[in-house]
Amino acid sequence: MKRNEIFIIGGAILAAILLFKGQATSSVSGSIPFINPFSNLLGKAEAQALQTLGSNIETLQSVKQSNLGIAQSILDLERSTADVKISQQQTELDRTQGYIGSQQRIGASAGFSNIRPGTWDAQSLLRKFSQTGFGQSLFPDFRLIANQENFGIIQQQAQYEIAQGNIGKANEMVQRQQGEIDRLNEEYQTRFGGISRYG
Repeated sequence: MKRNEIFIIGGAILAAILLFKGQATSSVSGSIPFINPFSNLLGKAEAQALQTLGSNIETLQSVKQSNLGIAQSILDLERSTADVKISQQQTELDRTQGYIGSQQRIGASAGFSNIRPGTWDAQSLLRKFSQTGFGQSLFPDFRLIANQENFGIIQQQAQYEIAQGNIGKANEMVQRQQGEIDRLNEEYQTRFGGISRYG
């Protein structure tokens, strides 16, 4: 019987162990949660990545603001340089236009058409006047006496003719000067007009 008792007791112990093990497994799985050892590291990594991203965005914003400041400084310097060049050209243009105004005030001689021989201009007549003495006729077939009155008329007309030639040359200069002002403005707009797109 001893042997049977040992089997019975052994079987009871085995059953108790199996029964206890089954309850322990079910109670262990239900009451103790599974802890992933990487979840803590993953949380820390996510927090650090968010912090770094925020820091990088702030750095990029700072760099952008710095670059915009530099661009604005360059823009201001270039605008100032363009303004100086344009101002110089405008001053020259104003002088040229003032000169044209002074030349336009030189009027033609009222009596020149009455004494003018053929198609002679006043400047050519002045040269002929200097070769002839006063009181003589400048042309054998045309009665134009070399006297003070005729000399004054011819001299006035010569000044008018010179002034008209000067006005023509000055008008060409006005066109060049205005063209240069327009070119400087266009160059500035082409190179720097679109800088606001970086803002």
